[in-house]
Amino acid sequence: MSLENDIEALRERVSDTQAVYREVCGLMFFRYGETPTANKLYQLVRKGSMSAPARALRDFWSEMREKSRVDVGQPDLPADVAALAGELAARLWRLSLDAADGSFAAFRADAQAIVEAAQLRAREAEARVEAAETAQREANARSDELRIQVGALESQLAGQRAANAALREQLAAARSDASTATAALGDARRDFAVELEKLRDSLAQNEQRLAAAERRALLEIDAERTTASRARKELQLANDRIGALETAHRQERDALRDELAGAKTRLASWTSRCSELERTLQVQTEELDRAATTTVELRQRLESLSAKLDAGRTPGHPMARIARRRNKPARPLALSTGFAIMTLPRKR
Repeated sequence: MSLENDIEALRERVSDTQAVYREVCGLMFFRYGETPTANKLYQLVRKGSMSAPARALRDFWSEMREKSRVDVGQPDLPADVAALAGELAARLWRLSLDAADGSFAAFRADAQAIVEAAQLRAREAEARVEAAETAQREANARSDELRIQVGALESQLAGQRAANAALREQLAAARSDASTATAALGDARRDFAVELEKLRDSLAQNEQRLAAAERRALLEIDAERTTASRARKELQLANDRIGALETAHRQERDALRDELAGAKTRLASWTSRCSELERTLQVQTEELDRAATTTVELRQRLESLSAKLDAGRTPGHPMARIARRRNKPARPLALSTGFAIMTLPRKR
């Protein structure tokens, strides 16, 4: 029986995915002598996700390590000696397992070789019997045409019958050998079934421990859910506070927006007023420029008049004579503009 047939039968018998992968690990390692891997398990079973064979393989090797570990618990031995003794016992256990697996594989190979040889001999005998029967039929078909050779053919027929009898005896012997090999294979299978039953009992115990661990994990998950529920409530309260703060912030933002709109309105009014002031300032600046030009002209005239007055104060000047004649000082000169009246003071 091939590994694929065993796996197909196992899938029909077991429905749990993890149980199927663990059983396939046992079949590959103990019955067929192959080291199971996650990829090969998934290619053979093709059930569940890729994490399922990896977890089953991890559990299988953990179980094998637990079974192969030996604890030397003598209180009077030093710790190093106890550890070395445990490792030696574990190594002896692994060596014995390897030797048992090797002997079982050799026995299975020998039994399989015997069965195959017996089946080969049986097929050869059946082929010879079929050939002889074919020859006999052909001989009977030609018996009417070859009556002269009846005697020779009858002797040949007797020889063929004797050969057929010998071949049948050989076929019976081969079938007997095949039955013996089949019985030996059945004994080996029964021994393997006993070992497999022990492994199943161990797996059942491990599954019980796993169920207890799952219950503890569920209790821890419930505790975490309670903590998460409290955290969600606190988060809801925080969200409510944040919503109130957002509402207050929105109201304050609206008030600031209204103030900004009023400020913009006032700024537009001030901008218009500033434009008017700028125009007024420009007019006044132009008037001041004109006044400055007039001032320059007046200063020039003043300088000219000052020069004339200085010239008039010299003796013999007609203006001086007129002033003395009138016996009074000269009147100050007044210069008027569009903005102010500038009066020249009299020189002493």
